[in-house]
Amino acid sequence: MTQPRPLRVLHGPVNVGNQPWTLSREERRIGCQSDVVVNYPTWARYRADRVLGRHGDRSASTIVRRGWFALSAPWRYDVLHFYFGRSFTCWDDYGSRNPLWFADLKLARRIGRKVFMTLQGCDVRLSDRTAEIDPWAPCHLGRCSSAAACRASLDRSRRHLIESVLPLADRVFVLNPDLARHVPGALFMPYASVDVGTASVREPARTEAVTLLHAPSDPTIKGTSLIVEAVERLKRRFPIRFVTVAGLPHEEAMKQYEQADLVIDQVLCGWYGGLAVEAMAMGKPVACYVRDDDLRFVPAAMAAEIPLVRVTPATLEGDLAAALERRQEWPEWGRRSRDYVLRWHDPARIAASMVRAYLHPDSEFDLDAER
Repeated sequence: MTQPRPLRVLHGPVNVGNQPWTLSREERRIGCQSDVVVNYPTWARYRADRVLGRHGDRSASTIVRRGWFALSAPWRYDVLHFYFGRSFTCWDDYGSRNPLWFADLKLARRIGRKVFMTLQGCDVRLSDRTAEIDPWAPCHLGRCSSAAACRASLDRSRRHLIESVLPLADRVFVLNPDLARHVPGALFMPYASVDVGTASVREPARTEAVTLLHAPSDPTIKGTSLIVEAVERLKRRFPIRFVTVAGLPHEEAMKQYEQADLVIDQVLCGWYGGLAVEAMAMGKPVACYVRDDDLRFVPAAMAAEIPLVRVTPATLEGDLAAALERRQEWPEWGRRSRDYVLRWHDPARIAASMVRAYLHPDSEFDLDAER
């Protein structure tokens, strides 16, 4: 008897936060033919099965390679899972848009392939609306370094994405719950960017100077200036070693995270990021600002179990001081954090739910079904 052909899944054209790679590896374990292909690598040096060129490379060979892969992929894969509001014909590193933007996505739809999109933050977050929602959001003019550009042109591009492109997808997922405010019908997906089960566990130290770590991908978005000011004041009262990590390749950054006793993720965005998942998988307590009103987009059981040290921008120093005064409890907080990511951020479980969605896009994306 002929064996059924495995489901062929393509992830790309960017690997932001390592979500595509980790999901793809788990999909392979399930039996899919799952590949990650990117138009170009980034400074984080996340892995991919194939890289089509260098950032900004306009050589004839790279243009032909990119174009051929983009327009042939819909014929060679059953599922095209795009990320960060782009498809393989969205050559953002070349500057302005061209008529071929999303041509591969449209072709995939035309020939009956399944199309999915995972949105990850500023690819779709409307700056003007977000500023109206939360006075602490980074999208206010003068706070985020990109806010002026967002108002001038990027919000218009995001609205085009929301209104004209995303409706072509079989399913749209968001990794940050606030994005569901902007995209009708989008479904929240937890980060699956870390192999949480194999992460090296390093329990917080109970004595000597405490090591606080902050790793901003963009300081204006993460509220880094507020964090630095609060920590500098706290140094007058507590023995603190403060470490910031920025611009390192992912593997090198992870080695720095292992040394932390408590990680401060962000204090403006309203949800935790991939850094927090990595730290919690290591058994670290994590401090973060969570916007309560966005929890309606998160599974109720998940929202009820969030183990974060909850802080707000307005009360940051006091919130961190209260955590520092309970330092003897940090190992237990770290264990709860690891239990939480094993339950809600296990890429094997998320991949199983994802494959079920590939096969039946209208099915319920129920992470509890895999427990």
